[in-house]
Amino acid sequence: MPRSILILLLPVCCCLFSCGPDLPKDVQQAYDALPKEIDYNRMVKPILSDKCFTCHGPDRAKQKAGLRLDMASSAYAELPESPGKVAIDPGNPDGSELFLRIMSHDPEYKMPLPESHLQLSAREKAILVKWIEKGAVYKPHWAF
Repeated sequence: MPRSILILLLPVCCCLFSCGPDLPKDVQQAYDALPKEIDYNRMVKPILSDKCFTCHGPDRAKQKAGLRLDMASSAYAELPESPGKVAIDPGNPDGSELFLRIMSHDPEYKMPLPESHLQLSAREKAILVKWIEKGAVYKPHWAF
């Protein structure tokens, strides 16, 4: 193959293997401004705690859909109410219901639910997307 064709194909190949999911412009801009590494305890856990744990945290009495996002084992497991789907598929945003739901505009599918009066900012969405892409690693609290 001529060198000039290889040079033209290089950006296309790089994009195919390094570009993440299609993101809305505001989320993409926030994503591009993020640091290379996403720290779970400093960046991810506060978002999950503030916006998700009310319905998907450790309190069984308030838990919705049988999902706990405070534990990796539950977040990675098949969703009880959606067989064949998982909340978080480490390294695969498109296979993660969390990603699909935080990006959705459908009020019946979107998370957080509109009636919760909670919203994720573009930056918060970008952090969660990048964290999933990087393997969605849960880490214990630094004090433990």
